Amino acid sequence: GLYIRAALDEMEFPQGELEDPRRVAYQAFAQEHGDQTLYDELKRRDPRAAEVIHPHNVRRVIRALEMADDGMSYADQVQGFSTPAAYYPSIQFALTMDRERLYRRINDRVDRMMELGLLEEVRELVADGFADALTSAQAIGYKELIGYLSGDCSLADAVELIKQRSRRYAKRQLSWFRRDPRICWLDMDELSIDDAAEVVTRALESACPDFR
Repeated sequence: GLYIRAALDEMEFPQGELEDPRRVAYQAFAQEHGDQTLYDELKRRDPRAAEVIHPHNVRRVIRALEMADDGMSYADQVQGFSTPAAYYPSIQFALTMDRERLYRRINDRVDRMMELGLLEEVRELVADGFADALTSAQAIGYKELIGYLSGDCSLADAVELIKQRSRRYAKRQLSWFRRDPRICWLDMDELSIDDAAEVVTRALESACPDFR
C-alpha cells in the first residue's frame, strides 16, 4: 500500500538533518539508557507524537524529539501523511471478499507454492549466499523455510507459519486501503473476474473518453 501511495500521492517525510548534533546526543542517550527511556522522554514532551510512533522505532522517536526542540510536533506532519493528496490523477480499485474465503485461498496458494518447489528454491538461494536477504521482515515464505533448514522447526510448522503470516499481511493490506476513501471496492463474492474487469473498464472510459 505504501508503495502505491508513494507513486501516486504527495508524501512529505519529516527527515531532519543527518548530522544534527542533537541526533548524535539522542542516539547516545538511547544506547546508554535504552529505547524505552528515550520514548518516555518523548511521551513527556510530546504525547501526541508518542501516540503515533512505536517505542522501539528509535529513529522516529529521535526525529520527534528534534522537532519538539524546534517547537513543532511530529504528529502534525504525519497527519498530512495520513491524509492523502494526489500527485497524479488516478482511479483506484481494490478487491475484497469474505474473510474466511480469502484465508482459504491464501492457505491453498501456500500449499501450491510448496508443490511448485519453493523449498528447493530457498535451498538454492541459501547455497548461493542469500540467506541474510531472505530473513528480512518482508520475505514471507522464505525466512520461515530457512528456519526449517536451520533445524529450528519442522517443515509442517514452517508451512503453517507462512500461511499465518500471509493471512496477517493480507489483513494489514485491507486495513491500509480501507483508510483511503478514494478507493472503489469490488466485492469478489458478488462479481466474477470478468464482471470486475467490466466495472474497471467502464470507470476508465467514463473518466477518460479516449481510453480505448
